[in-house]
Amino acid sequence: MRNLLFYILTCTALGYLAVLYRSDAFLVLSLTAALLPPFSLSMLWSGRKHLACTLTLSPYPNEAGKYQACLEAANNSKFYLAELKAKIVLKNLGTGRNCKVKLSGKAGAGQIVKLSGKAKYLEFGLWQAECRSVACYDCLGLFHVKKKIMLSQQVLVLPACYETNVRAGIRTKLSFSDGEWHHPQISGDDPTETLKLREYREGDRVNRIHWKLSARMDELVVAEMSMPIGCNVVFFLNAKAGAMGREAGRAYWEVAHTISQGLLEEECCHFLVWREGGNLKRKGIRKAEDLAEFWGSISVGRMERGASQAEYRQEFPGEPYVSAIEWNQELELYCNGSLQAEISPGHVKEQLLGLMLDV
Repeated sequence: MRNLLFYILTCTALGYLAVLYRSDAFLVLSLTAALLPPFSLSMLWSGRKHLACTLTLSPYPNEAGKYQACLEAANNSKFYLAELKAKIVLKNLGTGRNCKVKLSGKAGAGQIVKLSGKAKYLEFGLWQAECRSVACYDCLGLFHVKKKIMLSQQVLVLPACYETNVRAGIRTKLSFSDGEWHHPQISGDDPTETLKLREYREGDRVNRIHWKLSARMDELVVAEMSMPIGCNVVFFLNAKAGAMGREAGRAYWEVAHTISQGLLEEECCHFLVWREGGNLKRKGIRKAEDLAEFWGSISVGRMERGASQAEYRQEFPGEPYVSAIEWNQELELYCNGSLQAEISPGHVKEQLLGLMLDV
């Protein structure tokens, strides 16, 4: 608005000087200044008409703990757009907390640009990113037109995941008791699940021969049965996370995410156990999708202290496990009763890198 007011005063002064001094030069400048607004507005309207945008929000933070919100703008017009401005509103669908990210940049004719901004301290959970419009400005910043884009995207924001050293032995990885999940590579004796089909070998059991398929293929085909896998590691989240400070809470969930991801990389199925509403809850983590479901479903505000091995045995009797990991509100990490680490907020990455966790 200030630039436009200055421009109007300049045009008025040039016209006054042209009349006062009867100067052709001032007259040409005055006419040029008068014709500039229509040209700028037509250029902006063309750019607005041919502008296409897409919206993204990074689910993981960068090293500084910030999440990147990005608006990709494709300027398909023949005109240079000196400045694009937009605002992305982020809303946590679980807690209702809002934050705003302002974006700006410029786009040449026929160019695709990324307008990016960073949001800090997004607690994990399901977030909705929304951008309603983008404003296009001319070179002098005098005029602008808005384009309604009404973009929205839901993103599951996750805690940071760092490098650490988690090692799981064969006894911990493989459970020969009944389980809902079957190992993708190792065969077993579960008749309800077939691992693979192969040619008959000497010594194979007759009851493993797939007679219908063998008759169709005119050769003996054997069905290898799968081995059921249980969860031999129980990871106790013993904290009232909603009462923790911002930095401590962030450190708490980063450690939980990193260790659970490390167990997955070791092909070690495990249970995440926490207390909510006076009862124990658990989530079996067997693949990456299970971990994503956990982050999308857990309610931090309702999480309580008291998730212990004694209560777990009472709640789930007859389900033995090999290793127990306990991660408490004081940021102390235990494995099978032995203290493994005391984590300091702000130094999570370095401390996890030096951690050696054997389960």
